[in-house]
Amino acid sequence: MSTYRRLTLGLAAGVAAGLLSVGVAPAGAKEKLDSFSGSCSMEGTVHFTPPATNTQQALDATYPASGTCSGNLNGNSVSDAPVQVYHEAEAIDGSCMHADTTEPGSGAITFGDGTTIRYSFGFSFVLTEGTFTFQGQRSGSAHGTGTFLTERTPPDLALQCGGDGVSDAPMDVSLTTDSPLVSKRRGR
Repeated sequence: MSTYRRLTLGLAAGVAAGLLSVGVAPAGAKEKLDSFSGSCSMEGTVHFTPPATNTQQALDATYPASGTCSGNLNGNSVSDAPVQVYHEAEAIDGSCMHADTTEPGSGAITFGDGTTIRYSFGFSFVLTEGTFTFQGQRSGSAHGTGTFLTERTPPDLALQCGGDGVSDAPMDVSLTTDSPLVSKRRGR
């Protein structure tokens, strides 16, 4: 082997070792991803801080929910697969009459096997009905609808808006992917 070839191979090996030692993977190493395409339906309760009233104000909201998804999860067909969902949004421009996200919220759908699809989302609600847009953590998009008119909605919810406000309100959400939602896989 020529001196030039040995020098080139030695230099390449040194660079590769240096990159690995600082946490940079070589070009051939791929990040592990999870993906979902299909549709989901979920039921949960939104928690507002401070309580939502008839006056526009900055609100934070969390939405833990459970539901089912059907479609394709990491290349495998799923039908009515049980899921847990969690959404969180801050600085919502909100009231009982109208609410919009002012910055993307974050959310995740977790399937029974631990696969978690992470995404950001935005929404716009007028009275009880709203629309959602979702963006996968790495790629993909979905659209959806939400309603506060559920079988679980208390009959005095509108009255609470005119008083001390609503801290908790049942909400049903559905989503359908436009392209697969893709997110980075966390170690399992």
